[in-house]
Amino acid sequence: MFEELRETIAQRIAQLEPGRRFNLRGLLGEEWPDGQGAARQLGKEFRANLEAFPGVVDEGRDGENLRWYQKV
Repeated sequence: MFEELRETIAQRIAQLEPGRRFNLRGLLGEEWPDGQGAARQLGKEFRANLEAFPGVVDEGRDGENLRWYQKV
């Protein structure tokens, strides 16, 4: 699933202003996978390939266990 959405993710990140925080679910909106397993896998693969998205840093999880990123 990550490979299918890689270009979409990259395009949406490119549209963000520097300093903007985001989570993958919010970034993808309607394209976010429905199933919890698929969604979790997509998140893991994005994080494992974070170096493919220059200028994006992992900000960790919040109190609701949602992982946040920041475009620097």
